[in-house]
Order: sequence, then structure tokens, then C-alpha cells
Amino acid sequence: MHAELRAVREERDRLRCELVDSRAEVVDYKEFQTELTRARARVAHLDREMARLNAELDRVHKRARNLAHP
Repeated sequence: MHAELRAVREERDRLRCELVDSRAEVVDYKEFQTELTRARARVAHLDREMARLNAELDRVHKRARNLAHP
């Protein structure tokens, strides 16, 4: 009877450890998702900024060509 009770307690403790580990993994996953969302937003912002700067560069090149050939 004592051996069976000890085995049940050991299994309970093992399952508690697994639960703690699983919860930690869930927290890590949520943090990863948050970081990924921020990174995607940053990339989108940089893409928009690059497009804006490319358009500005095109305008400057066009202006320079027009000044070179009046």
C-alpha cells in the first residue's frame, strides 16, 4: 500500500513538473509571437520608407536630367 501511494505521488510530481514546463513553453511561444508581430510591423515600416525614398530618388534623378538637358 505504501509503495503504491509513493508511486502515485511520484507520478503526481512528474505530471506537475510537465505542467510547469508546458506552461513555460506557452509563455515562451506567446512572447515569440509578440516579437514576431513587432518584427513584421518593423519590416513593413521599413518597406514603406524604402518605397518613399526610392520615389524621392526617382524625382531627384528626373529633375537632374531635366536640368542637364534644358
